[in-house]
Amino acid sequence: MRSVRLIMAALAALTVFAVPAAAQAAAGPQIQYATSEFEGNTGVLLVGIRSADGVSAVHADVKDNTGEIIASTNSFWRYRGESEDETQVWATQEPFILPQMGYYPVDVEVTDTNGVTTRVTNAGSLAYVVVTYIDSVTVKPATATYDRRSVTVTGVLKGRQPGSMEIRRVANAPISLLRDDWQEVTTGADGTFTATVPIVDSDRRIFINYPYDPAQPYHLSSSYDTPIITIKPRATRVTATVSAKKLKAGESVTVSGTATWNTPDGWAPVAIGRVNLLSCDAQDSCTYLDGVPVAADGTYSLTATPYASTTLRALYVAPNRPDGFPDPYVARSQRDVAIAVLQPSSISDFTASREANGAVYLYGHVQFPGNMTPADIPVEFQFSETGTGDWLTIGDDDQSYWDGTGYEFEGRLTEGRSGWWRARYPGDPANFQAAVSKKIFVQ
Repeated sequence: MRSVRLIMAALAALTVFAVPAAAQAAAGPQIQYATSEFEGNTGVLLVGIRSADGVSAVHADVKDNTGEIIASTNSFWRYRGESEDETQVWATQEPFILPQMGYYPVDVEVTDTNGVTTRVTNAGSLAYVVVTYIDSVTVKPATATYDRRSVTVTGVLKGRQPGSMEIRRVANAPISLLRDDWQEVTTGADGTFTATVPIVDSDRRIFINYPYDPAQPYHLSSSYDTPIITIKPRATRVTATVSAKKLKAGESVTVSGTATWNTPDGWAPVAIGRVNLLSCDAQDSCTYLDGVPVAADGTYSLTATPYASTTLRALYVAPNRPDGFPDPYVARSQRDVAIAVLQPSSISDFTASREANGAVYLYGHVQFPGNMTPADIPVEFQFSETGTGDWLTIGDDDQSYWDGTGYEFEGRLTEGRSGWWRARYPGDPANFQAAVSKKIFVQ
């Protein structure tokens, strides 16, 4: 019996009993930040909370710089955020009302739905400051002109007080305006400001800014963009007359005219600026040929040698400013004139003879000594009994082809009369000169 009892005791000593493990302590809510609601009332405290078990209570203590609590609240509501997996923002139901403006440290305590509480000392700051904004801005005139190159900007700087949300005008505050350069003004006793702003370039806004002001450290900065300021330039006109509308390649053409502009007294010659001469194609792609300043009476004259048929464009442009760019207050104007530049052609060789069957055989080559060749090269065969006139087109070769020495043409015609023969390339009235061969007598 004694041995049995010893064995049972030993077994009992070796037996491991399973007992429930102590429940792991919940992590509790995470307090991520505490800050003022800057878009409206800075007396409202926003607390960012992340809690897997939801939020049942939020408490905040506002302290002064010595650490003494000067205001507290338990009244919060969920301001933003729905899921427990995202940061929720909780806001005070009522704004804090403090005796003076400043930046105050805040302690925050959050309890989740399981009763787990997290407290963070100095979790953030309540910025009990004025939210400023620029109001009642006007820009007159809305469009700058040649005779009035500045606009007058007026506005009011206002501030929304923390807690009470009372609106007050901000006096003696610096205002910066940026258009093409910074300009500084100061608000009056009623918070209004006025500035005359030069307009140098068109289609831009005026940026108005209330910066940080050391004299008013508890006023937030603010800014405002005006509508786009445009420039209405003074209208101009330019005329263009050409010395010839059709010329041979290598010949020059003179373009002349007058530039005028619309002044308060009516249209008058413009004595400033220049006229540039351009060569433009059907796609309105242009090449600069020459340019000249207008004379005191607005007149100009330009001579150029265009290499091909083109549209000549006389373009009036305003004088350049000191920065090298044209004055935007003077409009451009243009006048187009189409001209034909005829490229050279020739018939370098030509033969005519009667064959045994009575037909007249004609043969030769057309040449284009310039830099251009037409797509179609027809040749007419002409006959005259006297060889001095009354040339009659008997037949033609409707397309000549390159054979290595020129554009070859030939023809066989039935004509029993004796007389003179010649070949003629009719040309293209818009691009190529006509050409006539020597004349040959055929019996």
